[in-house]
Amino acid sequence: MASGKMPADTARLPRIEMLLYFLGFCGPAFYSIYVVYLLSKEMENTLFEDLELDHSSFLPFLGRKKDIADFEWVFWQTHFKEGLVFCFAGHIVVSRLMSMFLSKYRREAYLAYSFLCLYFVLGWKPLVVLLAHCMVFYAAALLRSALLCWGVGIFIVATLNSSLFKVLQFTLSGQDESTYYLLLFTAAMSILRQLSFSLEVCKLRKDQKAYSLIDFLSFNFYIPLFFNGPVITYNTFHEYARHPIPLDKTRLERIVWCMCRVAIWAVITEAAYHLLYFCELEQQISILENLPLMEITGIGYLHVQFFHVKYMVLYGFSSTITMLDGIEPPMFPRCVSALYTFTAMWRYFDNGLHTFLVKYIYIPLGGSHKGTIRQLLASAACFGMVCYWHGGQYYLITWALLNWAGIVLESIGAIVAKTATVQHYTSQLSGQNQRRLKALCNAPILAFLILFNLVFLGGTSAGYVYFDKFFISGFPFTTITLLASMYCSVQLTLTFEKVLYSKRKIK
Repeated sequence: MASGKMPADTARLPRIEMLLYFLGFCGPAFYSIYVVYLLSKEMENTLFEDLELDHSSFLPFLGRKKDIADFEWVFWQTHFKEGLVFCFAGHIVVSRLMSMFLSKYRREAYLAYSFLCLYFVLGWKPLVVLLAHCMVFYAAALLRSALLCWGVGIFIVATLNSSLFKVLQFTLSGQDESTYYLLLFTAAMSILRQLSFSLEVCKLRKDQKAYSLIDFLSFNFYIPLFFNGPVITYNTFHEYARHPIPLDKTRLERIVWCMCRVAIWAVITEAAYHLLYFCELEQQISILENLPLMEITGIGYLHVQFFHVKYMVLYGFSSTITMLDGIEPPMFPRCVSALYTFTAMWRYFDNGLHTFLVKYIYIPLGGSHKGTIRQLLASAACFGMVCYWHGGQYYLITWALLNWAGIVLESIGAIVAKTATVQHYTSQLSGQNQRRLKALCNAPILAFLILFNLVFLGGTSAGYVYFDKFFISGFPFTTITLLASMYCSVQLTLTFEKVLYSKRKIK
């Protein structure tokens, strides 16, 4: 780049141009939300004919039936109200008492309290299943074989998805569907922690003593992170457990701010499920494929946005409690509107899972230091792991392959951008034009990033409807309009990302 030119990311554009970008993205986005609101109001009785008004909701004054098609949100909300809230509240009390009077035995107190909570929430039989998983992992860890640890992990994930083991686990859950799903979700999250602990033990030198079983159990059953994450690696947890961050005024203010944000987003999410039936509309494929373009745009946009907001609430609540214990959690999920590449999506949406994948799969398989081919194979292994861990269904395989293809194309693009020819021509551009070129190149990436995530959220059938509307039956006008809106979105992100995300942790 010629001397004196501003980098593309920081080059300022004229205010009138930025205003046009704001209107070009936010105008269609807000209007699409409005038309989904009108559609939801019109189709309320059609979609939820057999569903009564949910008077147990904390937003009864809205007077609208609730969209319950988002199983995950309804599931965790129900369990939170029925007992998990008391588990978390009790943990805070135990944590504060132990910190003030018996900090030396805090680890043991956490573990005892965790077992007590899980006995009442899950029952003793599911708890035994989770303990059995731990024992198998711990035995594999003592043998110091990373390959064996991965084999154990792959096998236990298979038991969660096997028809035979599903029947057994359902029986052990007292033939209660809610308890069975809670066992399934917590077992899946535990596998990542168990793998992290086991692989950290395998890294120890032969003359180093392995971490104790109490260390393992207190990490795996740590209540704030046990049910739904976020994922944190063992070495990070162990370091903060030994040297917790003091709870001073600054940290307490940050915790209060985070909890307020979580509470506000929880209310907004609950209100959205009463007013905007995007989940149910997306699942009704016969309705979805016959809707006008703007309604389909709004449904897809809302689903992607509230997927992020949902995890802001779920991860944010757990993370806030871990901060009270002096543990620094992974970064909160970054808003999907501020992510315009596949690489950034994987790095910043679920930072804890990304750290796990990089540390235990990507780097051991070569990462970026063993050439492009090894790098792409390592990336494929990461996507394969995530797909398999989520259940390995057809739509997940499709989603993983599409995302990996996106990473491959981005890698090829990065290589091409570094060639002498491209560098020569781009160096002739001003900083502003370099920024415009960057946004132009990333606009189609953002469009397909959103589309591929809709495959994950709504399945392949819904994904095909979106693809058809924007890239087949809507070509070329709809396609060009979409890409123009994505171009505006990238420009807005380039303007605000350094302001909003310059610090590593959200404060």
